[in-house]
Amino acid sequence: MRPRLRARRAAAASAPRDPLHFAWLRGLQRRPRPRGAVSHPPGSAVGAAPRGITAARVLAPALRGVGLLTGWGDGLSGWEVPQPDGARGLVPVPTPALAGERFRRATRECLLAVAAGRAAVADAGLDPAALAGSRTGILYVSATGYAAANRAFLEDEASTTLHFPYTSPSSVPAEVTIEFGVQGPYVNLMGGATAALQGLWYAARWLADGAADRVLLVAVEAVHEVRDLFARARRLYRGPLVEGAAALLLEPGARGDLVWASGVATGPGAEATVEDILEAVLGTARPDRVASGASGAGPRSAEGRALARRGLSAAGRGLPGEPLALGPLAALARARAGAPAGSWLVTATWKTDYGALLWPQSGAT
Repeated sequence: MRPRLRARRAAAASAPRDPLHFAWLRGLQRRPRPRGAVSHPPGSAVGAAPRGITAARVLAPALRGVGLLTGWGDGLSGWEVPQPDGARGLVPVPTPALAGERFRRATRECLLAVAAGRAAVADAGLDPAALAGSRTGILYVSATGYAAANRAFLEDEASTTLHFPYTSPSSVPAEVTIEFGVQGPYVNLMGGATAALQGLWYAARWLADGAADRVLLVAVEAVHEVRDLFARARRLYRGPLVEGAAALLLEPGARGDLVWASGVATGPGAEATVEDILEAVLGTARPDRVASGASGAGPRSAEGRALARRGLSAAGRGLPGEPLALGPLAALARARAGAPAGSWLVTATWKTDYGALLWPQSGAT
């Protein structure tokens, strides 16, 4: 054997080897990623959506209860405070103080999720025991996910056993299921506002198909512990990052269809994609209010121009700061709270994804 080949083999044999699943994951990362339609649960397609766009409709659910905790305060009152232009930074949310031994070691995001769930159930006027069993589903949406727990696990050597269970993506919704005894369908969606729109679609689909009698949709954003990581992509967000938790309790019984569409809007064709998504959602319909969740939205944006061509405009951002996945849920909470009567168009962006959802007023009861 040649000396150079022998030396190379000896070096490879002495080098530490990664577990096999690491090599498998690296192989997946190197593969080119197809840019096609976003996958979604089965449902009724909306016409012939352009390539790369998912569009579907389903019977809209009824919005029975709302729980909202943010750095602007509990409920919707704090969201009405005007946000100064150019504000930066973070709007933190106070950590809920929940009694009980099992909450003593729970992470902040778990406490926020349980507190928002309790508020939604109380707003619906239900006994928490009514959610127990296999007929209640739960959906969890988050852009920050479990990043705070992972950082604590990696950096706090003194308490790794404490933090390890909370590094799982399912730790936050798990605390909610324990709180209410939920045993029905369950899905995690990691992403920003567009994932929240998809979560609303999933909830409506479960209820329309009879897979559940109630669905608790929970979104949590805990940013303080990983604020420096988000600061690296500050240009992607508008205003300060807003921490908090939102929970919507949904039930069947509404009239009218919920229509949802999503796709990748980037590059020279971004405005055309936005136009196609709005066309797939609206068709000839004219919503009574537009709640824009698009980062960088405004009259001069791709969304603003597309809305203007339809004679529409976003009625103010309405959501101060950058609430990430909380934005669409807070927008629907406002729809339920009062005027105007009629349907609402809720839009959202997350990185290069753009989404829109038409929610009939009959669904916000």
